[in-house]
Amino acid sequence: MNKFLTLPKTVQLLCFGSLINRAGQMLLVFMTIYLTKNLGYSETFAANCFGVFGFGAILAALVGGHFADVVGRKIVMLVALVGGGAALVAFSYMTNQYAILATITVFAFISEMYRPASQAMIADCVSPEQRPHAFTLMYLAINLGFAMAPMIGALLIDRFSFQAVFVFDALTSLIFGVIIFLFIAETLPDRESDGSTDMVSGHDGAKSRTTERVPWHDAFGQIMRDYVFLMFCLATFCVAVVYQQGVSTLPLYLARLGFGADDYGRIIMVNGIMIVFLQIPITSIVVRFNRALIVALASVVTAIGFVLKAHVDTAWGFRITVMVWTVGEMMAMPLVAAIVSDLAPKRMRARYMGVYTVSYSGANMIAAPIGGMILVKYGGSVLWRTCFALGITSSMLFAIIGRFIATPKVYEPTVKPDADQSREDVQHAG
Repeated sequence: MNKFLTLPKTVQLLCFGSLINRAGQMLLVFMTIYLTKNLGYSETFAANCFGVFGFGAILAALVGGHFADVVGRKIVMLVALVGGGAALVAFSYMTNQYAILATITVFAFISEMYRPASQAMIADCVSPEQRPHAFTLMYLAINLGFAMAPMIGALLIDRFSFQAVFVFDALTSLIFGVIIFLFIAETLPDRESDGSTDMVSGHDGAKSRTTERVPWHDAFGQIMRDYVFLMFCLATFCVAVVYQQGVSTLPLYLARLGFGADDYGRIIMVNGIMIVFLQIPITSIVVRFNRALIVALASVVTAIGFVLKAHVDTAWGFRITVMVWTVGEMMAMPLVAAIVSDLAPKRMRARYMGVYTVSYSGANMIAAPIGGMILVKYGGSVLWRTCFALGITSSMLFAIIGRFIATPKVYEPTVKPDADQSREDVQHAG
């Protein structure tokens, strides 16, 4: 626990702000109900809205990562939070289907730029040894906020209206923006960078010296040549598609077996409860071992958790399967973002985080339609066995690049631990 308490103030503030923001992030939670029940649109249109959100999120990860490396993490996060809040308020007034689609795309594109910038800022502030703990704290804050959002949203809808939900969502984004503006300093490494702390991909021993930001075309070329990182993203994508079935096709599969929406809620809530109470102790355990072994094993555990769904038909049986794949999730989550931070040259840290984020955004966009198609055409047994195959594939890919990601790189954070106090303290560690 002490390792979490001693994290830099910047990391603690980012996690606190993310908790507030996630507690108000209700668009995706209530969008289907809002569009179908309140505005009278079809379920197909609601599904299309999720699709355009995913498309906007993919663009946001790439563009946000680029600008976070060029103009700064702080300014990108401020634009994402304030601009995303404004787009959300605009969405609450839209009734035309094309206006709704356009507003959702704009909202996703602006708001999701926050992710690579915030992940890069966390990596800037802590040493490689601290990164699993820092990303665990962020992951825990996000999950706590996400658990609170449906309850707060339901209360607002009951007392006021759907529009109150979207305004509250925008307000939490604005509050987080104020926290960043007032209390968090920029952490983008100085332009005059010493290559001795710039671990290019972290696996080929190469070092670089530069006095300028990396242009987008050079960054793109370097990422495309970084086969270890690309294989890592592919492995992440495979297991992310599996995770997504837990919120997309699992409720449909349960409905086929006669379970209701409330049953699904009680089954899936096991995931959130386990993360809240067990994520910190599990992180303290997994950081002691070879990281490549842990992420590969985590994918296997996840695969087992999902394939077991083909062999159970009771509520408790499904709860046990959720427990199994949640263990896999908790094993991997503290390490994956930390590994990306190590693989990335510090001058391209946010762009690497952006491409890594695409692994999840892309999975979110295709997992539901593909999983739904398999469920409808071939049944649940084939769906869960497909999840098993994807999980094992992910594990094999992690194992292939294992020697490149096994241990943290040894170098200092680009921002001193006491740099939270003032802008002047933000300086390069090299």
